[in-house]
Amino acid sequence: MKLSKQFIFFLSLFLILISGFYFIKQNNQSMAVDSSPPHPLINNTPLLKDREIFAFPKPLSNIELQAEAALLINAENGDILYEKNTEEALPIASMSKMMTELIVLEAIDEGRVSWDDTVTVSDYAFTISHQPGFASVLLNQEKNYTIRELFLAMAIRSANGATIALAEAVHGTEKDFVEKMNEKAQQLGLQNSYFVNTTGLGNEYLGEYYSVGSPNDSNIMSARDVTTLAAYLINQFPNILDIAKTPQIDFQQETYINTNLMLPDLVGKSMEYFGLDLSYEGIDGLKTGFTDEAGYCFTGTVEIGDMRFISVIIGSNNSEDRFIETKQLYEAIKEQINN
Repeated sequence: MKLSKQFIFFLSLFLILISGFYFIKQNNQSMAVDSSPPHPLINNTPLLKDREIFAFPKPLSNIELQAEAALLINAENGDILYEKNTEEALPIASMSKMMTELIVLEAIDEGRVSWDDTVTVSDYAFTISHQPGFASVLLNQEKNYTIRELFLAMAIRSANGATIALAEAVHGTEKDFVEKMNEKAQQLGLQNSYFVNTTGLGNEYLGEYYSVGSPNDSNIMSARDVTTLAAYLINQFPNILDIAKTPQIDFQQETYINTNLMLPDLVGKSMEYFGLDLSYEGIDGLKTGFTDEAGYCFTGTVEIGDMRFISVIIGSNNSEDRFIETKQLYEAIKEQINN
C-alpha cells in the first residue's frame, strides 16, 4: 500500500512529540534525584556532628600511669583511648573470675544448671574459704548453697571458696572447668591468656588441690585480652552489671562489702579505708584482683554521658592506686565530653 506524503508528515510529527515528552520526563526524574540532599556520610563535606560521632572521644595524651599495664576503650566501637603495655601476659589475680562468671552464666543460659540448684561444699572449697588472708565468705560443709548465693559471693566479694564450689557444681572438678576456660579463651581470640585455676590465686596457695600446670603457675592475661573478655561478658550477659554494682551482700548472717570501692554507694567505705573519695558516678563494674605476684588490679566499667567505657589496670603497687588511676582516665574522657 502506498502512503501519502501528508500521512507520513503527520506520523513523523507525532513520533517527534512522543520522543520529546519522554525526554522531558526522564530529564525531570534525573533532576529530582540530583537535587535531593546527599547522605551526610558520603558527601564531600559531611555534617560535622556526624563526623565527630565516629572520632570521639579522642585518644588521651599527656597521661602517665604507674600501673604495669593499662587500657581504656570506648565500648561502643572498640576505639582505644589509652594503652600501656597491652600485649604482655601478666598475672591478673581475681580478674580471672570474669571468665569463671562467663562459663557459669553460659551453663545457666543453656539449662545445664539453674540459679536455684543447690551445691554441696567439697573439702577443697571449704579449705580455701577458711584460708586466712584470702577474699572469701566462710562456707559450711553442713549446709547446701544455691548457685545464686555462690555466684553473688564470687562476683561481689570475690570469694575464692565460692568460686571453686561453683566450678565443681558446673563441670564436676575445677580441672575440667579450667579446660573450658581455656577453650573459651581460644574461641574469643585471647592470644595472651592461660588459666590454671578458677580463682586467680597462684597455684602455690592451693597446696595439694592445684590440678593444672605447675605449683608456681598462675592465671595470666594481657590487658587487651582482659578488656576483650570484659566487653564480651557484658554484651552477652548485661545483667552481670546489676550484680557487679551491688554494694554489699549478706551471707550466713554476715555482711560483706563489694571489693570495688569506686561504686558511688561505697564512698563512705573508701573514706574509711583510705581517707579518699574513690567513688565515681556511672561506675557499675566490674572486677578487682590482688595477689602478691599480680599486684593490685581492676577492670572498670562506666557510663559517661551516653557512652560506655571499659578500663583495665594491672599491677598497681597499692590498693587505692588502681582506683585513682582508673579515675584519672575517666576524668580525662569526661573533660573531653563536657568541652
